[in-house]
Amino acid sequence: MLPYSLAQIETICIALFQAKDGRKLVSFFEDLKMANQCVALENWGHETIIVAYTYALYHSNDFDTLFQLLSTRPFHQSHFKELQDIWTDAKCKESELKRGKRLTAVERYRLRQKSTFPSTIWDGEQIIYGFKESSRKYLSDFYKTVNRYPSPEEKKHISKVTGLKTLQISNWFKNRRQRDKPDTSSKGSPHSSSSSPTNDFDPMSTYNMNIFYEYAGKS
Repeated sequence: MLPYSLAQIETICIALFQAKDGRKLVSFFEDLKMANQCVALENWGHETIIVAYTYALYHSNDFDTLFQLLSTRPFHQSHFKELQDIWTDAKCKESELKRGKRLTAVERYRLRQKSTFPSTIWDGEQIIYGFKESSRKYLSDFYKTVNRYPSPEEKKHISKVTGLKTLQISNWFKNRRQRDKPDTSSKGSPHSSSSSPTNDFDPMSTYNMNIFYEYAGKS
């Protein structure tokens, strides 16, 4: 009799992967292998199990199997980010083990730049400082045409469209305003002295926002 149902295996894998407990994941998959429940794991339909399996491979330094799996099996886009992180960390870890010493921050950066993700875990869009090109363009267009000081509701909308976290969005707008400050200082603040960045914007801003949303929805 098999010790676990497929649903139980998936639940355990999700919990251990979220906890990033590589040691227990390796042990768990070894137990499944002993019970003949780990046959053709790469072909299982439950992708969350396979994602957890990739982390077990990373933790056990089985880089050849890991890279082979990630390069040949298409994954759902919702798992791209975490699998890209595993791919990058595995490349760095493999290099460190071969060299016998830790990589410097500069060496890790160069290795990440040289290591292109396979199409199975990447949509091909360039990522710069954690932002996709499409996300950066959306933020820039919003900044220029709608509002330099987006409200909490607007940030939620931007987050939904771009997939970025609210903190990332807030920091991007803050940094962009700081970069533009020397150019706009002589022209005055974009808000009147009696207004605040967190106040509701004027009818023209609302009009621009509606036009922007309509345009973005079609793109």
